Amino acid sequence: MESARIEEVISDFLTLRRAGANLTALCPFHHEKTPSFSVSPIRNTFKCFGCGKGGNAAKFLMEHEGYSFPEALRWLAKKYNIEIQETKPTPEQLAAHQEEESLFIVNDFTLKFFQSKLPGAGLNYLKNRGFAEATIQKFGLGFAPDSWDALTKAATQAGFKLEQLQKLSLTTSSGKDFFRNRVIFPIHNLNGKPIAFAGRILSSANGGPLPKYLNSPESTIYHKSQTLYGIHFAKRAIRHQDECILVEGYTDLIALHQAGIENVVASAGTALTTEQLLLIRRFTPNLHILYDGDLAGISAALRGLDLALELDLNVKVTPLPHPDDPDSFLRRLGIAAFTEYLATHAKDFITFKASILLADTDNDPVKKATAVHSIVDSIARVADPIKRSFFIKECASFTGLSEAILTAETNKAVLALPLPKATFLGVRDKPGVNSPLEPVPTGREVGGVESHLVFFLLEHGAEIAHASENITVAEHILAHIEDVLEHFEDPRCQRICRESIELVLAKKPVNAGHFIAHEDLDLSSFVSSLMHKEDAPIAPNLEQASFNTKTDGGPSCTEDINKTILRLRLKTISQLCEQNLQRIKDTPPDDEQALAMLLKVHEKLNTARRELAESLGLVRF
Repeated sequence: MESARIEEVISDFLTLRRAGANLTALCPFHHEKTPSFSVSPIRNTFKCFGCGKGGNAAKFLMEHEGYSFPEALRWLAKKYNIEIQETKPTPEQLAAHQEEESLFIVNDFTLKFFQSKLPGAGLNYLKNRGFAEATIQKFGLGFAPDSWDALTKAATQAGFKLEQLQKLSLTTSSGKDFFRNRVIFPIHNLNGKPIAFAGRILSSANGGPLPKYLNSPESTIYHKSQTLYGIHFAKRAIRHQDECILVEGYTDLIALHQAGIENVVASAGTALTTEQLLLIRRFTPNLHILYDGDLAGISAALRGLDLALELDLNVKVTPLPHPDDPDSFLRRLGIAAFTEYLATHAKDFITFKASILLADTDNDPVKKATAVHSIVDSIARVADPIKRSFFIKECASFTGLSEAILTAETNKAVLALPLPKATFLGVRDKPGVNSPLEPVPTGREVGGVESHLVFFLLEHGAEIAHASENITVAEHILAHIEDVLEHFEDPRCQRICRESIELVLAKKPVNAGHFIAHEDLDLSSFVSSLMHKEDAPIAPNLEQASFNTKTDGGPSCTEDINKTILRLRLKTISQLCEQNLQRIKDTPPDDEQALAMLLKVHEKLNTARRELAESLGLVRF
């Protein structure tokens, strides 16, 4: 990470232009016409002031290429010719890794085998569907011949073990090919490796009715609930368009790609899962569901709706007119009319759900109430309280009910939801349900003094504050705020300070790089924003603190740092004064002992507040 230069890494993917000390580009993570993507060679970080993404070189690769953290490190190591010293795996881990790699190699062979068998019936079918040669090659489409064991024989003759073929379900337990007489659609993981296959039947004449599509069963490298068809082709377009279109079928997706709509993935006939939606959310928060207009398609859209809302995705739905699917509708209308239809017929989830559920009520009050409860239950799953309030307003206009009633019912539904569980991607779920309509603080709007002090801590923390005592700026700051840390209003600033104390105790440097590379994406993004906005003014509002009104910083400590510490204490003491004054008002007049104690505390707090204000040159209290 010390060798990786942020500008060198990002210039492999983007065109950077000099803008003073920094470099700028059009952000690759959202659509924009004016560059808001900034690269700081001095801090070795990037930050987009449009969409908020930021971090170090590894974070850029994780966001841009969809790499895991270890994969990003390996990419950087290769670029800078650095040998990574990895922990020696146990024999069990080594065997598992070798087994996984061997399965990928088997799938690579299988993919080439199916592609070699495509000319003939398979190719004719695909061309009749309107797929061009370039599209067929791009998606690696192939054909499984109408033979009991053509693949099995070819693979074993090439040196692959029957056991490996069976682990991937390419060969059945009886030694027969799993796919026969089917057009083959390879399924890839995020990095483009083939992990499974899907086959569409051409003819069922030899064996009676057969399923139209047949998918590989799950294996050690293929987990259906964590996979989206086409994600490795679509990830860059999704970031660029800042929207992911979700369709059901393989051919739907391929048809849209061929027409130039590339920000599309397919659920491939399975019910949407949390893992699939989290995969989408890694690239965009905006989801556009494009399902068939029949009952099955509508039901599928409704099932995926609540899951998407719980994960704070912005959901639009465009049901297509029955009996069309995206592929047939696109061929019938052409790309221009198809794109126009998507733009004009997309509905937010409230409009979509209300139009479906309320249409079947027949003015029956009981049915209407049931429909409204279902809509309210979906609104309750929206994490953002501001979005939720707008949806309540929209629901009120649809149903004719008052916003007050709907707000009360929504709050009940929020409280009835189970507590959020941790996800495998480590992405924070929605805020706690104890205050369902309270917004979560973001940016610098809460605790301006706190964020300003955290900037000093991360920018200068490793520098020496007291040369004679060899005390760092981080040690100086943390020593003077440890007793007021519990009063911090911004939980991110509080967490950074607490983790910085742990770093100091472990004799490790306190700097921005540690937190920019943090596994908590919210914390990493916050620090990236903070370090790119060091010129923000100190907030004038006061903050919570203890009674100490002095700092003992030596001459090497900057005046700004000491003033910021004093402002932090002044704000805290002022808040404690307000809290204590409220206790005095709430105490019964006949409880003289309690009142006397509270008045004594109030006098002490006011004295401390006055001294702090005078030391900062502020108006006397």
